[in-house]
Amino acid sequence: MSFDLITLSFFLLFLGFLLVCIIRMFCLLRLGDERRQMIVGKACTFSFTGTVGYLLLSVLRAFFQGQTVLLNPLITLSTVAILFTCSLAWYQRKLGG
Repeated sequence: MSFDLITLSFFLLFLGFLLVCIIRMFCLLRLGDERRQMIVGKACTFSFTGTVGYLLLSVLRAFFQGQTVLLNPLITLSTVAILFTCSLAWYQRKLGG
């Protein structure tokens, strides 16, 4: 299996983006003013709701297919990190943080 240079560079760029999203998701523990706490709280609530919905759909799919569906932890973490990053950017734009 051979990758061409463009495909490999896009893959590495996407992997770097995922790494930045994951690190950003775990590094938001510093305290700030009330507006920043509200923005982070709303983004956390939205990403938690999205994660629960994703896992619920996976459980329902496994139930109706009648077989065990294994969830890849890296894909799940990447999905949550992208969801959190997008919701954080949305609430920062909406609430002016």
